[in-house]
Amino acid sequence: MKHLSMFWRLSLIIGIAAIAFCGVSVSEIMSLRQTILTERQEKLRDMVGSVLKMVEAYDEDVKSGRLTREQAQDLAKRTLRSMRWGDGDYYGVYQFDGLTIVHSNPKNEGVNRLDYTDANGKRLVSDIVETAKQGGGYTEYAVPRSGGTEALPKLSYVGGYSPWLWAIQAGVYVDDVDTAVRERAIKLGSTGLLALLLTGGSAAVLGRGITRPLHALCGTLDSLAQGNRATQVPFTDCRNEIGRIARAVEVLKTSAQEADRLREEQEQNKRLAVERQRADMERVARQFETSVGAIARTLTVAASEMQETAHAMSVTSGRASEQTTVAAAAAMQATTNVQTVAAASEELTASIGEISQQVARSAQIAVKAVEETRRTDTTVEELSTAAQKIGEIIGLIQSIASQTDLLALNATIEAARAGDHGKGFAVVANEVKALARQASQASGDIAQRIAAVQGISKDVVGAIRSIGSTIGELNGIASTIASAVEEQAAATHEIARNVSQAAQGTSEVSANISGVTRSSAEVGDAAGSVLAAARTLAQQSDQLQEEVDSVLATIRRS
Repeated sequence: MKHLSMFWRLSLIIGIAAIAFCGVSVSEIMSLRQTILTERQEKLRDMVGSVLKMVEAYDEDVKSGRLTREQAQDLAKRTLRSMRWGDGDYYGVYQFDGLTIVHSNPKNEGVNRLDYTDANGKRLVSDIVETAKQGGGYTEYAVPRSGGTEALPKLSYVGGYSPWLWAIQAGVYVDDVDTAVRERAIKLGSTGLLALLLTGGSAAVLGRGITRPLHALCGTLDSLAQGNRATQVPFTDCRNEIGRIARAVEVLKTSAQEADRLREEQEQNKRLAVERQRADMERVARQFETSVGAIARTLTVAASEMQETAHAMSVTSGRASEQTTVAAAAAMQATTNVQTVAAASEELTASIGEISQQVARSAQIAVKAVEETRRTDTTVEELSTAAQKIGEIIGLIQSIASQTDLLALNATIEAARAGDHGKGFAVVANEVKALARQASQASGDIAQRIAAVQGISKDVVGAIRSIGSTIGELNGIASTIASAVEEQAAATHEIARNVSQAAQGTSEVSANISGVTRSSAEVGDAAGSVLAAARTLAQQSDQLQEEVDSVLATIRRS
């Protein structure tokens, strides 16, 4: 129904009205036919009833003795033969055995017609008799009119008078009922057709007056839907529903124009917002590049300097190890010489000259050991200074890592403000933050290792100074031995004691030099760890620079 056009809806209304009229007409025709039949049935029943009363009156005369039954029946027969009504209609009387008493055709009287059938094969007289025996009622059959040959439908009412065994019947042809119904149907059909033509014509005129403006307004709406806002809206001056619709379409047109204007403003505002957002992102990128990029470059330079310092510390540690090795060799030589002096002290008297030479040589070796110890002390002090410098660099790296972490946090906040455009920037900022924390952790590790190196350096300095002190004592002992050689005879026992002390001193020197060697090796290992950490820091610095470049590229793309 909702897909039907206005024309078909109006046509549907007319069709429904026509169907309703036909239904009413058919109902009226059927009612008319039934009314006519009912009227005739009542008339037949009344007429037969009056005849039965007449026969009953004659029978009363018989009972009273005024008439015999034969006289009364003859009077009744003569009366019924003379009675006519309607269109030549008559009464018929039959005995219950089928004998005809009264008939419109005198030839049929006195004849038993119990087996008589009508045009449809119905046993007419037998049906009349049976109806009378049952107390009366209506019966239908088809017989020709008097003087005719065509069988026509006829309706009869039958009443029975049992004392005389009579079945009294009055009938009327009902073909005129169908004729009257047909005439009424023709009249109603003509009236309905005329009304249908008038209604259809009026509906066509009215429908055209409705559909033509609606089609025009639909075309206007289609044009507006296609974006043609210059379309003129017709029928706006009408004062009916079409005019209201047209004015509503005009309002719709105005609303569409306003919507187009608002849409253009929204698009313009959206473009401006995108441009402002892009400018803000570019500004953030420049700030990020200026701050984090500079920090990353500074971190790279610091890592390079740390690598150089760690390398220098490693070289210095190697040099210190070599010098302690030389000192250890000298100490071992001194120990050997002192032991030789101790062995020779037993033959001091015979080899005083040899002792003097050995003592002099020991003095020279002691002087050389003192010089080597001083150089080693200087080297270790340089190593301590380098470690202190590395500690300062580590502090700078930790400060840079802290600033990087803070900038990464600020970048994360800016990315959150940027919405969907800053999601990639937020991910990269988190990675930068993680790298900054890793750099801070690596710096802390390096600081711990530098602190260990500084502690070892202090131990080395103490050991070297102890070596210098011992060698100084050894030199003094050697001098004492040289002085005592001149007084050998008087101080042989003292020489032996001093030689024993010298042997102990050289053993201590050897032990201290071994400690210095181990400390130098530990310093070398620490320097290697510092160098590895510096390389890791350099790699992380390069990765940080790459992430910064990636962040900037992401910002500029968004």
